[in-house]
Amino acid sequence: MSPRRANPARAAVSAFTLIELMVVMGLMMIIIAIGVPRMVEGNRTPLGESLNAVMEACAAARRQAILSGGTAKVTIRGAEGGTGYIINAGAGGGRPKPASVDDVYTGMEGPADDAPKPAPKPVGGAGFNGRIHDEVAVHGIFVNFEDLMDAEQVVVKFYSNGTSDEFTIGMRHEYGDAVLRFVQLDSVTGLAYIKTEYEIVQN
Repeated sequence: MSPRRANPARAAVSAFTLIELMVVMGLMMIIIAIGVPRMVEGNRTPLGESLNAVMEACAAARRQAILSGGTAKVTIRGAEGGTGYIINAGAGGGRPKPASVDDVYTGMEGPADDAPKPAPKPVGGAGFNGRIHDEVAVHGIFVNFEDLMDAEQVVVKFYSNGTSDEFTIGMRHEYGDAVLRFVQLDSVTGLAYIKTEYEIVQN
């Protein structure tokens, strides 16, 4: 009985050619090029932009507190006209500005040494200014477990060691899918997280 000989044509068919691999890679790149911008654009809803504004404000204040070695704040207040909320983080000062001759009062008589010196500018990272979208309703603001929904201005503090006040804010897009989402600070790390209503209830 003679041994069976391998068919060379069958062996060649079982492998991928370089052209086939290049076609597959090209198709994958086209899918990625179309899919990634749409995925990013999906976060540009009023609720997504509002959640991102709160997250960025918290990150900016935490960064400023650590870099400056002091306390930084996030403030949330109602916008003028009663629609939406304004969010500010930090002093927004950036690096200290060098003193110039114009900063010194020169109307005094006597030596220049007697003239008052310019006040030092605040040190720290750049601040952040944003807003919660007009179509997004706030359904609760808590700082250190205190309900501040009716307060004119809410202040959340961040400290130089990376910690922060306990802070939770719930938001819902009233004209969209009406899903309730929360931004919650981990007071030990000062980091903000987006959570669902179920996750908040479980905590």
